[in-house]
Amino acid sequence: MTLVSPLTGRTLPLMRRRLAVAMATAAVIFLTACSGASTGDSSATSSATVATTPSPTASATADAVSTAAASAETAVKELVAGFPTTVMPLMKGAQIQASSLQHGQPVSLASLTATVTAPSADVVSNYTKVFTDQGFKAQPGDSVDGVPLKTFVRAEGQEIVTVSVVQTGATATFTLGATLLPASFK
Repeated sequence: MTLVSPLTGRTLPLMRRRLAVAMATAAVIFLTACSGASTGDSSATSSATVATTPSPTASATADAVSTAAASAETAVKELVAGFPTTVMPLMKGAQIQASSLQHGQPVSLASLTATVTAPSADVVSNYTKVFTDQGFKAQPGDSVDGVPLKTFVRAEGQEIVTVSVVQTGATATFTLGATLLPASFK
């Protein structure tokens, strides 16, 4: 059975690919922000503008974020103000690397990148429990191009959360990405 989003009419596999592209774009924004000139305050919150100029890769990103505002709040080494920690809690022992939040209507986008000393399977298992306990349904598939990635949906596909993990030695770097309805921020 293929789930179809009531918002876009697209099947979830296409939505998952677009969310993955959106998350990759968010990662690029974070890395760009992290590699800029140091201002002496590494915990300062900044505002980043997401470009939606049509191109083969940007067009998918533009579709994924078209319902959100043109700017996103980002923070390095801390959670951005208003981050939905109830839906996307930080795994025990993890250290925040970056977070972002982009409010929009009818959905908002949130992402969190963190590191933890744990196997990638433990990270996926932890968040599988966290998300399924909140009513999200795990979708088929456990990786994309060999990278552990799990997608969860609820609210008839209107809310989507993904967790992806890259393992380097004993350290797992994971990214949580979510498309959430306003009620999830209360």
